[in-house]
Amino acid sequence: MARAAIPMDIIEEDTRIHGRLTDEDDSHPLIKYYKATTLIPDKQPPLHQLLDRQPAAWASVQVTSGILSLGLGVVFAVAFGIDKFLLTLFRVPLLTGTMFLVAGFLSNLLYKHPGLLQVCFYSNILCLAVATVGAVLLCVDLAEPQPDKLHFQVEIVVLCVTLLDMVVSAVLIAFMHAEKCNLKKNSSASSTHRE
Repeated sequence: MARAAIPMDIIEEDTRIHGRLTDEDDSHPLIKYYKATTLIPDKQPPLHQLLDRQPAAWASVQVTSGILSLGLGVVFAVAFGIDKFLLTLFRVPLLTGTMFLVAGFLSNLLYKHPGLLQVCFYSNILCLAVATVGAVLLCVDLAEPQPDKLHFQVEIVVLCVTLLDMVVSAVLIAFMHAEKCNLKKNSSASSTHRE
């Protein structure tokens, strides 16, 4: 958006030029148009470059896949024994689902609360680390012979959801890291201009 500076040019239009009024009419109105002489660009909001990359859309995907991971974790906890698989023993889908849900909500709040950038950055790093450990545990479970085909299929779905979460977290981490570097560059440039 642009805003106008206070001084404005007045463009007057005489209606006699267009033949709408005669010379005998003394009360001819003048049409006045106000036109901005100088456009002043608006001050960019905090985290402008990050918000242009739509982190809320990525965070919504993160929340959705977190909910899906939580649901699959509940299915595993109810349907399969806790001691048979590493997936259920360490509660991988429940843990990753909860973490991705929280990180997604925090990333969605960045627009209204830019001060959460550090918290979102570190929560996404933590989510990526836990999801990597969970993916390794899932791969170990999948490497062992599976007596039940349904368990194998559901575990593949959990692995796909975990990998999707990892990709979304990596993208958000890259966006947030670029914004943090941009903020540091801008603050160092402004401090050198003050001196």
